[in-house]
Amino acid sequence: MIAHVFRTRTRDASSQARAYLSGLLSRIQRKNMERMCESLPAIKHQDMQQFLSDSPWEAAALWKWTGQEASRVLGGGRENMLLIDESGFAKKGTKSVGVGRQYNGRLGKVDNCQLGVFSALTHGNRVALVGARLFMPEAWTQDKKRMVEAGVPKEQQVYRTRNELAWELIEEAQNNGLEFGWAGMDAAYGRDQSLLLKIAGAGLYFVADVDVNQFVWKDCPEGTVRPSKIEASGAVRVDALWQESRQRATEQTLRTGENGTLKVRFWSQRVWIWPPTSEIPVQVWLLVSERSDGEVKYSLSNAPEDMSQAELAARHAQRFFIERAFQDGKTELGMGQYQARKWRAWHHHMALVGAAMMFALKERVAAATTSPLTSVRDVVEMVSWYFLKPRTSEEVAAAIQKRHERRRRVSESKARRMRKAPVSKLPQ
Repeated sequence: MIAHVFRTRTRDASSQARAYLSGLLSRIQRKNMERMCESLPAIKHQDMQQFLSDSPWEAAALWKWTGQEASRVLGGGRENMLLIDESGFAKKGTKSVGVGRQYNGRLGKVDNCQLGVFSALTHGNRVALVGARLFMPEAWTQDKKRMVEAGVPKEQQVYRTRNELAWELIEEAQNNGLEFGWAGMDAAYGRDQSLLLKIAGAGLYFVADVDVNQFVWKDCPEGTVRPSKIEASGAVRVDALWQESRQRATEQTLRTGENGTLKVRFWSQRVWIWPPTSEIPVQVWLLVSERSDGEVKYSLSNAPEDMSQAELAARHAQRFFIERAFQDGKTELGMGQYQARKWRAWHHHMALVGAAMMFALKERVAAATTSPLTSVRDVVEMVSWYFLKPRTSEEVAAAIQKRHERRRRVSESKARRMRKAPVSKLPQ
């Protein structure tokens, strides 16, 4: 069904794609190329390395197929929401494309990592990744030699913020024909009101988390010019508004899952913002939810003025599902277990993870009537049963021997390079 994505005029890499997807959808302990080749003996390490790092098939074409399939399978039309978020991948050294000291949300700290901006399509409690961009720190884009060595295409050798990448993903989803009427994001993107204005201009409703110190106006601000000092113009912080109105919050049920029913205290109010790129103030919803553990989340939305509290609360909570996609991707589908340093390999791997997640989603939807609790892990276990046959002791020993042989060759290659390297003179 997607074999055409991996065919060029001179080469057909669909068999390698099938093998790689089989590896991602398996219970292999670490889903990198070396372990895949050990567990799927029909494929060779060299072929898989070439497929991921050098094969000319386009990740964008695979993402387009994945997004269109997600749109069809979810079936929500304009009720679908496109979610934007980022995810970090811890890496050692300085060679992996885009690596640097950046905030890694999964670890909750600044770490040496790669950072990807992703889009996911969701409807109800179903979700699928549908796009990805690798964020390139300024230290990389200012070093052209480093960019060339990492295989970064010439048109990508410019610095773009994560918010610019987010907008690219939204435009890409629309251009690919995905059906959605909503866009959701966390405060890293929601605090950029110019981005929110662009989303609204694209005919979409946004639900964007904001920081507790976000300022809004309860009444339309006066004047024809945006105030230079927001605090002095009568604007108030969203957390202050919440404290004033907390007693008017109502209990809303968001969803029922494996951990039971999730309920929150929810409150909403019409407020005004004035994006820097807007000539006039804009009226939006302020949405606030408080969980039983005391966590409070604030969002701005241009949702219809007559939307019910229950619907607003559901939209406010929808961003949870891209976190679920990351969890499934990293825990079950090898999202962060790639052996790749260059630009093309990173984008190939992420697009293949997206396709694997789409396959799992289709299986879960197909099983919804008879087995509604089917998870991504359940699908992976079923695929493993089909593709991964029990190995004999001789086959295990042969796999270990091959692994040792590869390590020996790598070690000898490093030793040869060190012998050829010029010796620095010692200081006198």
